[in-house]
Amino acid sequence: MNAAKLLLAGAALLAALGPAPVFAQAASEEVKRACRNTADRVASMIESARRRGLKDLEQGVTKPSSNWGEQVATYMIQAASRSDSLSQGELASLGYAYCVERRPRG
Repeated sequence: MNAAKLLLAGAALLAALGPAPVFAQAASEEVKRACRNTADRVASMIESARRRGLKDLEQGVTKPSSNWGEQVATYMIQAASRSDSLSQGELASLGYAYCVERRPRG
């Protein structure tokens, strides 16, 4: 599996959520649930790629994205590439926190 497929998984997050409410300060339960599902799924794909021996996870990441979901997946790929010691759970937690923090504000 290449990094481009991981990015597509992150992009699905954006499509699932749609536009965020303009006045929302805290993340809604829907946003939290979507972020958790996406972070878990991307972390699982990254772990699977590691087990198959893929060394350069960032190979398919060639330019910054303006898509929120792709940004989350890219962040997770970069974190995994920079630390061999991150567990799948730790990577999912990082992705979730990044996803909630960087969600579109409307």
